[in-house]
Amino acid sequence: MEQSNVSYKPRDVLDAPSQIEDKVLKTAAMFFGQELLPYLGIKGHMTAIAPTEQVHLDVRRMEEDFNFIMEDGVLRHLEFESDPITEKDLRRFREYEAFLSLTSGRQVITTVLCSADVRNPKTSLNCGINVYRIELVRIKDDDADRVFNDLEMKMGQGGRLTRSDLFPLLLAPLMSGNMDICGRICRGMDILRLAQVDADKDDIRHMEAVLYALAIKFLNKTDLAKVKEMMGMTLLGQMLMEDGIKKGLKKGEMIKLISQVMKKAKKGLSPEETAEILEEEPMVISRIYHAVKEYPDMDEDGIYRQLYN
Repeated sequence: MEQSNVSYKPRDVLDAPSQIEDKVLKTAAMFFGQELLPYLGIKGHMTAIAPTEQVHLDVRRMEEDFNFIMEDGVLRHLEFESDPITEKDLRRFREYEAFLSLTSGRQVITTVLCSADVRNPKTSLNCGINVYRIELVRIKDDDADRVFNDLEMKMGQGGRLTRSDLFPLLLAPLMSGNMDICGRICRGMDILRLAQVDADKDDIRHMEAVLYALAIKFLNKTDLAKVKEMMGMTLLGQMLMEDGIKKGLKKGEMIKLISQVMKKAKKGLSPEETAEILEEEPMVISRIYHAVKEYPDMDEDGIYRQLYN
């Protein structure tokens, strides 16, 4: 994952994928390495995150999902697949492994988390005298509806949701179930905002980052826009906006944007409509809308202080 040097304007806070998605994916990668690998029964302890973008001399970019350096020196390559694994996929994974091994000098093991409803997915590929293999984890065997029902039942009985209770929530988008992937991600973000969640802010931001990383991976443009709008109400969304301010966003420009949003809100426009008219990211507009609704008597300066002080 590469750092971007894009300068900040009001819409840049959440508009450039190289800024926002890079930060989110790095946060998700660390949480995945520390929590997901042991949860899946993968042996060993992750010690560092490895780069996930390889560029050939012909400028063809290879992008893996997650790479982790394990304590034994092995590079653990993690991929998510929502469709049946094909021979073309296996050849792509093999190419990733070959290049990663060449550039890092490490052994590479690929683990694929497959959410496709296929009983016997392909896990090996004949390559001349060699046979290439991946390690497969079938997330589709688990039921997302049961995950949400268990969480809601515990809350209904007055219980609080711990970090271990919440972790299956992060894999729910990859499981089977009646709710679509976008609905599961949005419902997961809703749950993480509830008062019954017994987790610190850093853990919540990490979990939100995981859900958003899955949204980037699996959702179409329309559904991803819905998730981005929801992100404006999350701790991670707040962190990203504040980070944009710290990196040079001018106060006057943001106050002007807040003023524009307030005018659109008074006319009855929705956050989505306002974001489209102003050509701003839904996450930014949604967060401003939320503050305007919560503090209806405040002017632009007051809303700004509520958002950033």
